Amino acid sequence: MEVEYCPPALGTTVVPIPITGQGTLEIGDDGLRVVGTKVANGGRGALIMLVLVAMISVAVILRTVLGIESSWSYGGVVGGGAALLTVMLRKPAKVGERVEQTIPWGNIKKVSWDALHESLVVVVKGMKPKGGLYIRQAKDSELEATIRRRCG
Repeated sequence: MEVEYCPPALGTTVVPIPITGQGTLEIGDDGLRVVGTKVANGGRGALIMLVLVAMISVAVILRTVLGIESSWSYGGVVGGGAALLTVMLRKPAKVGERVEQTIPWGNIKKVSWDALHESLVVVVKGMKPKGGLYIRQAKDSELEATIRRRCG
């Protein structure tokens, strides 16, 4: 079946598996066969950390160099940083090289729904890559029910 993989920059409960974009997902006797594309820019987490460090640096410069201790100036720094982070987190991951992998049923630990990202999350452990495979699906979809039945 044709699916869309949509890993967030930062997972809320599980680290995202870096597979993104349009692809296919086949349910077989041996497990889930995943075909998609790898996330090209694995540095999204590093960019987020860079924004946080920049926010702290600007706040320190305001206080120590310029002598500004106003809560309005700190609020502006936090607001600007939050706006930049929001834009970065909403931006879809860039597509890289093609990935084909079979995830055995024994390595699928749970299936859940992530309302924030409106995605089905298949949690994979005991193999590489491990983490959450984020698949854009409606809540309580047929795919979710099928995977739940197969992985126990």
